[in-house]
Amino acid sequence: MSQQSPTKIFPLPPTASLSGAGLAGAVASFLETYFAAHDGDLPTTGLYNRVMQEVERPLLKTTLKAVMGNQKKAAEILGINRNTLRKKLTELNIDVRDF
Repeated sequence: MSQQSPTKIFPLPPTASLSGAGLAGAVASFLETYFAAHDGDLPTTGLYNRVMQEVERPLLKTTLKAVMGNQKKAAEILGINRNTLRKKLTELNIDVRDF
């Protein structure tokens, strides 16, 4: 039986954003602008799902590209079950054959 080498953990790189606070700052800045654009009115319902899809889609696509479409490796990197990954790919209409 072959022994797997330990997985290297790399910290997330600092990301340039409008507020200088990485991804969280970029999201916060976007949401502040989004709410301000409604000029005091509240946006329609479903904001949480829309934002999550906007973040999830590039996260999944970029990870799949890095592992050349290998769902097992992508799920491992993401820290989710492979079936969960497949469900998310279906929900977001992401075709793994594109990688």
